[in-house]
Amino acid sequence: MVAFFQSTAQKQARAGQKEMDRQPDIERISASEAMSRARSNGLRRYPSPERDGTRLYPLASPDVRPTFEIGPDDTIFAIGSCFARNVEKSLEAAGKRVLSREFELGEIGESLGDAANFFNKYSIHSVTNEIRWAVERETFPGEALIYPLGKGRYCDSQLGMAKLEFPMEEILAFRHRYLDAMAQVLDADVVIVTLGYVETWYDRELDLFLNVSPPAPLIKAFPERFEFRVLSYQQIMDGLEELYQLLLKHRKKPLKMLVTVSPVPLLSTFRDMDVLVANAYSKSVQRAALDEFTRDKAGVDYFPSYEFVTLSNPKIAWSRGDYRHVSPDVVNRIMAAVLEAYVKGGNTEGAATREGLMSSVKQLHQLDEQEAILALLGDHPHLVEEDGQLLMSKAAALRRLGRLDEAWESLSQAVEVAPERPLALERLITLTRPLKKLEEGRALLEQHRQRFPRRNPFRDRIDWL
Repeated sequence: MVAFFQSTAQKQARAGQKEMDRQPDIERISASEAMSRARSNGLRRYPSPERDGTRLYPLASPDVRPTFEIGPDDTIFAIGSCFARNVEKSLEAAGKRVLSREFELGEIGESLGDAANFFNKYSIHSVTNEIRWAVERETFPGEALIYPLGKGRYCDSQLGMAKLEFPMEEILAFRHRYLDAMAQVLDADVVIVTLGYVETWYDRELDLFLNVSPPAPLIKAFPERFEFRVLSYQQIMDGLEELYQLLLKHRKKPLKMLVTVSPVPLLSTFRDMDVLVANAYSKSVQRAALDEFTRDKAGVDYFPSYEFVTLSNPKIAWSRGDYRHVSPDVVNRIMAAVLEAYVKGGNTEGAATREGLMSSVKQLHQLDEQEAILALLGDHPHLVEEDGQLLMSKAAALRRLGRLDEAWESLSQAVEVAPERPLALERLITLTRPLKKLEEGRALLEQHRQRFPRRNPFRDRIDWL
């Protein structure tokens, strides 16, 4: 009898092992190959104050390993949560053509403005809904999607909280112009998808995930129609796969796709738990899903925007001091990292990298990390040597460290490469006092008078010359 039970248990164990073997792993390699790879991975160990600490604090710099290239003239389409709007603006400022910023939405679109956030898509289902309706227009629910609020007002819970005070036919015409803008995802060379939240709302009558919660009057009037739902790992994976297949089906260009998780946390939660715990689930389950989603998909990469922000010093990661909105300097730094890693031939000479470098310097300055500033600038001499602003930043760090002779050299170089900027010359003049270079100071002051005759207030302050 004992032997029977042991045999049965063994059979069950073997069956369980076979079932596990059938489940796809994120990765599966031999033990010897894993050991060999570990030995050659210079980034294997988590940073510590004694080892690679600057890779984590104060500005996290996770490694990026592209599997495809972005051509210098490639166009970009970004869709997702509010962080996608940050991405668009930063890339546009870097000189990239961003198709998701090119749209003509008529009177209704102009009346809503950016404040309405109707371009933000907070869950993977909201992203997939919009793309499906755009590229397979017959699936668009039309008037059924537009909820009446009374007194000639309507809302579309796929387009944020905006109230639409227009006739229905005008709203539907606007909605199709909006879908035309979304359809540009087929023309873009690169698609960027930013996942936001997993707390979603569902319309049981339309069998549809909504982008934001329906207005309270509608919930009160139809208490059984709407549901609050928290997405599971599998639901996120299903949404990602549906989006991927839609793009493959309808695009004529090869798909180059970057996916990421927005670092912007939940403002509040509808779950019966601490928002800190709810947000941890929201971000971690989406981050986990993207590792599996990108596995074995050519032209699809995960980019660690989430890690860039959340692992950095919070004092500089967030703007407004609210722990939620990402600092524009951090966004610039992230997008500079994207372009530097992905743009064909590298982008080390490009404006985006310069802006990203300047943004990093500003953040380090806030933390009074002068040695870190010098180390960072030292890694990019080709940019610093030809840029007056970066040279002045280098000189400022050197001066704060008491390295006045080196600060003098940097400021002299800044004056040479940017002669039209008075600030570099003025800082050089003020440095003549602690260095006791008064004769050079008088000559520089005369140069200042000739170049910038209207800046008398500065010269009046330099009475010691």
